[in-house]
Amino acid sequence: MVEWRLWRNYNEKHVKGANVSVNKSVNRIVTGSGVILAGTLIGLLFDINVKRVLTSYLSPGDFGIYSFALTVISITGVIATLGLGDGVARYIAYFRGRNEDHKINELITSATVMGLSASAIAMIASPALFEHLTGNGFDTQGEISAVIKIMIFTIPATILLNVAVGVYRGFDRTNVNMYFNKLLRPLSLLLFSLAAVHFGLSFHGIVFMDLLSIIFTFGVMSVYFIKKPPFEPKLKFKFSEPTKELFRYSFPILITSTLINFMTWTATIMLGYFKSAEVVGAYNVVSPLVGFLAIIVSPMGFVYVPVVSKLWGENKTELVGPIYQIMTKWCFLLTFPIFVLIFVYPEYLLTNIYGADYASGAMVLRILALGALANSYFGVNYHTLMASGNSDLLMKCSIASAGMNVLLNFLLIPQYGILGAAIAYSVSFSANEVFMTFKVWKNQNMHPFTSMYRRLTLINIFIVWVMLAARKALMLTGANWEYAAFIILYFAIIQYANILDENEKNIVGEIRKGIFDTIGVRISYIFRIHA
Repeated sequence: MVEWRLWRNYNEKHVKGANVSVNKSVNRIVTGSGVILAGTLIGLLFDINVKRVLTSYLSPGDFGIYSFALTVISITGVIATLGLGDGVARYIAYFRGRNEDHKINELITSATVMGLSASAIAMIASPALFEHLTGNGFDTQGEISAVIKIMIFTIPATILLNVAVGVYRGFDRTNVNMYFNKLLRPLSLLLFSLAAVHFGLSFHGIVFMDLLSIIFTFGVMSVYFIKKPPFEPKLKFKFSEPTKELFRYSFPILITSTLINFMTWTATIMLGYFKSAEVVGAYNVVSPLVGFLAIIVSPMGFVYVPVVSKLWGENKTELVGPIYQIMTKWCFLLTFPIFVLIFVYPEYLLTNIYGADYASGAMVLRILALGALANSYFGVNYHTLMASGNSDLLMKCSIASAGMNVLLNFLLIPQYGILGAAIAYSVSFSANEVFMTFKVWKNQNMHPFTSMYRRLTLINIFIVWVMLAARKALMLTGANWEYAAFIILYFAIIQYANILDENEKNIVGEIRKGIFDTIGVRISYIFRIHA
């Protein structure tokens, strides 16, 4: 009897301790991602306004050339990053969890050297590679090639910027990504673009403004890194086991990132090949709107990786499953209202953002939104595989889905144009999410499909059906009051249906208290300053 009581007390303490650790980790992820989310929202608005400025100033043909050239530079740029940003972040957090801080300096030095070497090669190879792959008949007047030769100078600055952000991310300073990638970069591009339009610069002048914005962002980051380094820098040109681990981990991440981006670029490339520059421009105007569906999962995943990587380093893998389930449920729960706005009111969005001429892209936007929602529905599967060190599994999933994407684009674009490109995107991206979720379940024995999550799924499907039927029957137009009423009703249903368990409600309470405490401290500080 005494032994049973001792065991029960031990078990209760163990469970309570595990819950505290899970709550603490989730709290860190949500709080950190909340800051990044705010920056991401503002950055997306900047991006959309950049598109509006450029589409109103440039001809459809010039905007299509600009979009195509950016796609080519993005391909070579992603390849040149070698997956170092994610690799550095994961291994810094992992080494910190194992109390092996002495390996961090070598890791950062190696990443910087590899990044600079790869960027130099990419700058030299990009123009020649473009001309070799497309041939002389594709870019007869050399317009795209001329833009590429200007934009190649963005590659080294972009790579070093991503490595620096990865370093801060590994030390849990994830807000740095918001400052530079999410805010300063798009804001500077918007301001430089407005200046170019104001002074009536030529098409190539617009391209130079894009180059100047990334150089400016990198310059500010360099000053910040010197003033506030996250570690004590020690220049060590020593390449041993940490360097090998970084390369072995980062190379599959490189392949994965390249293929995931390639699945987006394939539509642009094939539309440019089979159709016209105007069609490329139209697709690239509509498609960025689905980026709003990643504004929850992207910042959560960004913070999730170093937090969970550190748990893996500390050998606390039993905590990862509950965190994975909670974060996936919250990603879908919070993303769904945005999906409803895009899926139910696509004409309203396109007309109000870009004008009535683009309302015809409503069906394309709906199809793209379905594919993009899969990212949030399956949650942090990608980030869980990344944090566990299984980058080779990510690569295999990406290879399978990229092959599907190329095949579908090749079959659908010639006949269906941008509608076919949207279908290819949605099917291949959804397949990739399914592949990754299966790999997490098979290798880590964890999945997000709890009874509460299945209930949430059924509720949300029913809500979409009701909203579509109500829009048709009641002639809803997408007015602000309609969407506000939906938001209130949605969260009332979530609360009534008991989608969150008691532990999650406690976490929400802790987060709410932390936010109000922070706001209170800030307000008190402001009053003291002005007193």
